[in-house]
Amino acid sequence: MSLSTIARETCYRVDRLCLVVGLSERHLRRVFEEGLGISPKDWLRKERMVAARSLLREGSAVKEVSSDLGFASPKIFAREFQEFYGVTPTDFQRKDFSFRMIPVA
Repeated sequence: MSLSTIARETCYRVDRLCLVVGLSERHLRRVFEEGLGISPKDWLRKERMVAARSLLREGSAVKEVSSDLGFASPKIFAREFQEFYGVTPTDFQRKDFSFRMIPVA
């Protein structure tokens, strides 16, 4: 099972990740910081944003992505996405989609 799959199955929550891997939150934090240089919370946030980016690129609606990834609301999702990527999910879709529409030849 990939780490991305584990992140998704734990709904991007540290407490659930601890249960899955069988470590205390303190021990998990130490393992992550020593191995990856970031906290489990930051890693889960990154995984969630990567999943969001992928779903948006596939054409999923912002509201659908928000729901699928367990955000409390599309507004909260949009705010977190913008903080992470520097662009709103809607603008990301527009720009990414228009980029893919440019003819190669």
